[in-house]
Parts: sequence; structure tokens; C-alpha cells
Amino acid sequence: MTPAAHSAPAPLWPARLRVHAWVMLYWLAFLLVLEPGNILRASQAGQALSWSHEAIRILVAALLGATVTSAVQALVERFPLRGPRRGRHLLIHAAGAAGLALTLVLVSCVLAAWVFAGQLLPSWDDIRDQLVGNFTLLMFALTALAALLQGNLQRTALPAPTAKPAPILTHVEVKRRGQSLLLPLSEVDWIEAQGNYVALHVGAEQHLLRGTISGLGAQLDSTRFVRVHRSMIVATDRIQKIEALPNNDMLLHLKHGIPLRASRSYATAVRAIAERLATRNNGAPLV
Repeated sequence: MTPAAHSAPAPLWPARLRVHAWVMLYWLAFLLVLEPGNILRASQAGQALSWSHEAIRILVAALLGATVTSAVQALVERFPLRGPRRGRHLLIHAAGAAGLALTLVLVSCVLAAWVFAGQLLPSWDDIRDQLVGNFTLLMFALTALAALLQGNLQRTALPAPTAKPAPILTHVEVKRRGQSLLLPLSEVDWIEAQGNYVALHVGAEQHLLRGTISGLGAQLDSTRFVRVHRSMIVATDRIQKIEALPNNDMLLHLKHGIPLRASRSYATAVRAIAERLATRNNGAPLV
């Protein structure tokens, strides 16, 4: 009985919600880093900042920054910062960051006018001051956020599916006297390339199949068949003796048929087969 498969526990938060949560923390950290500068400027101007107002402002600003997460993530997914069109995509990201920064400044000005000044709309002076003071910082923050989202996207990307290996052939369909039959590959002594065909040698007979020797070889059982030449594959259990030649080629003596010449390019594979088959000769090497 095979054990039942257990599915992995589902994450507590969906992926999108997790991204928004850590982006919220990103904006909080960014605003807290800037807060000492705000306090210093207010002190130099003779103004006393209310801690409660500052806490509300930072929280609202962080929430406001988090609202653009989807837009930044969409830009990163549609126009990745890596790849052949990186330069063009960087320009698109810069334009997107500028538009989002301008939007954030305008919305924050409107919210500040509602909450702190009791006005419907902010003044042009307030908008100009916020643009001068915060636009560049927001551009920087949005650019850094895009880089972080790009890294997260690459880290969580699913690996490309691997191609399944082709099934090992055990039989091939051949023609004999005008009739189709399934030939067991266990009966094949050796295989050779013949133009656009491969010839399967079975004793004194041969059967032609249309195809390449490389294509057929990729589907054969590698423990039973070994390629010994660019145009030849031999069944390992048909090899009785391997004779070394002076030019580093090898001569394979099979149970049936004429000896076959193995190329020196495949000497390593032939020697490995010889070692595996040495037990046939009571441990004596075949070469």
C-alpha cells in the first residue's frame, strides 16, 4: 500500500496580501528614517510638532504609499528590469514612478488639508512646497520599491517545467513481407545508419526504419545498447570479444555476423561495457 500524499499546508496569507504587508512596513521604515529631518526643520522654523499628529501622518502616509503597490508590481511584471529591453523598461519605470510620486503628493496634500486644516482643497503654495520637498524622495522610494519587487518576483518565480524523458522503447514496428509486425528490441544485434533510415540487424536479417540513429538511440535502454560509432549502435549482450587495434579503434566480435569497428571517439563507452561484461570470461577483461 502506498502512503497517502499529504498536501503542503496553505499559507496563512495569500501572496498578494503578504506583498502589501511588507510594502506597508517598507513605507513605515522609509518615513521613520525621514522623521528626524522633519523634526529638525520644524524646530528651526520655531514650530512644535504634535507627536499624535506626526503618528497619524506617518501611518496615513504609509497606507497611502502601500496603495500604489499593485501599480508598481504591475509595472515590474509587465516591464521587467532585467532582460534585453532593460533600457526601455527603465525609462517606462521612471515615467511610472514620476506619475505615482506626483499622485501621492497631490493626494497627501488633499488629505492634509482635510484633516489638519479643515479645508476642502490645499493651497498652491502647499502643493508646491510638498513637490519641492518630497517629489525627489518619493521617486527614490518608488524606484527602490520596484527593485525590491523585481527581486521578490525572481525569487518566487516557479522553475521552468522540465521535459519528461522519452519512454524507453521495447518494440518497434517493422515491415516483413508486406506486413507490419512489432519487433522486440531484445532480438536486435546491432543498428546502423543508412542515409535517412536506420537498419536493425537481427541475425542475417535487417529491417529498415525511417529516422536518425541519434533519435532512435535516445529512446533505447542505455544499459542494453551502446553507441560505438557515429553511425552504429550495438547490443551489449551480443558482444563476445573486444579487440584493441593499433590506431586506438576497437573491433567488436558479436555472437552473430561480421566484426564491427568501434571508433576511438567512443572508446570510453566501449571499455565501460567491456568491464561490465568481463564476468563472461571468468573475470578476464574482454579487451
